[in-house]
Amino acid sequence: MHVVGGNLITILHNARWGVALPHFSPGGGVIALLGKNGDEVYWVALSVMPRYIDCSILDLVVNNAKACLIIGENGYMSALNSVAGLIIWKITAKDSPQPQNVDVPISIPDVDGDGHLELVTLSRYGKGKHRVAIISGRTGEVIKQPLLDPDCDLVFNLTYDYNTATVLYDCSPAYPFPAPTVKKLKLKDHLNIKEPPRNEMSRVMIPDDEKMRFIEGNNSAGEHKVMYSNTGRCPDDCFVSINVTDCQNKTIWSYHMDKTYVMNPIPLHFKHSITGFLLKLWQWHTPPQGKKIGSVRLELIKERIVLITFNKSESMHVVNASQTDIVQLCDENECQPHLSFQTQSALIADLNGDGTQDLISYFVTYKTNNEDPLRVNKEASIKNWILESRVRVVQLEAELHKLYEAVSKH
Repeated sequence: MHVVGGNLITILHNARWGVALPHFSPGGGVIALLGKNGDEVYWVALSVMPRYIDCSILDLVVNNAKACLIIGENGYMSALNSVAGLIIWKITAKDSPQPQNVDVPISIPDVDGDGHLELVTLSRYGKGKHRVAIISGRTGEVIKQPLLDPDCDLVFNLTYDYNTATVLYDCSPAYPFPAPTVKKLKLKDHLNIKEPPRNEMSRVMIPDDEKMRFIEGNNSAGEHKVMYSNTGRCPDDCFVSINVTDCQNKTIWSYHMDKTYVMNPIPLHFKHSITGFLLKLWQWHTPPQGKKIGSVRLELIKERIVLITFNKSESMHVVNASQTDIVQLCDENECQPHLSFQTQSALIADLNGDGTQDLISYFVTYKTNNEDPLRVNKEASIKNWILESRVRVVQLEAELHKLYEAVSKH
């Protein structure tokens, strides 16, 4: 979810179960909403299920509009005009063999001399055939796809050393799965890297809050840091651990819970020296309240947004800003809504241009036609359920004092 030019841009998925909306494509698409009132600006249907959108990674501008990068299933990748809702470029099967999947790319310096940043990503084709794809950020052309170490059964954790123009990735050999090792691939061994022209087109600056949101190490707010870990696999054996520390690295707030997952925390920087963190958590019921309905498994989830803030005097406030009941459906291979698609589902930004920060979040759940989902026993009933996506906008900075007053009364 991103704010670009006053528009809120996010991905939507069509229903895997229940009633499929007629104007949806089988996979879903990208929707833009007008920030001031939520009206639909455009809807872009996609042939595959989108799984990630990033409006900060590309430095491509078309007709004064910033481009957003879309990643989907089966190796889908495209650039979207964020204002007009038009596809600028798309990597297709005719351009190169389609991988089984690709990672979210990393932007790297210009290598073909066109004055634009490039993209590098892991392309998975099967054991011994994995590649790293270097992609033109301007045209989407696959510049080069060097083969990775053929002994790698799995490749993951792509990073890039800007000083040496070297791609690094973790490699796991086949059974019996020894510990992964870090492999390197120097781009200069595969590319004739060109210098950009002197009249290189000017870059469009991305707002710092939008850029910083995608830096994993961005875990600081003022004098405080948040450290977190998600372990295990949800919902059966996952565990979350969160610690907030002060300037002396002393833990001043912690949260540890089974069957819970936390999204990437978002640092808060408000006026009057108020700082802190926003945490979005999914919590499955303990003991489990899910059930099997035919071939479909039903899970009930509590989605919580927690605010941790500090003022000038270092006083800490912890507030449950919202709580939502989520109905999730799963089969052996897929869940909807899926946990992995929630990592971009909360954002702090000035949506209406009034100089204050808003909390923008969305949640996805199955609506059950007023049925108690735990009382449903026939799989046929699920066919009438509707997958609902809702966006909430709270004038957080302007209403923060009211939120604390309401909590203090209770």
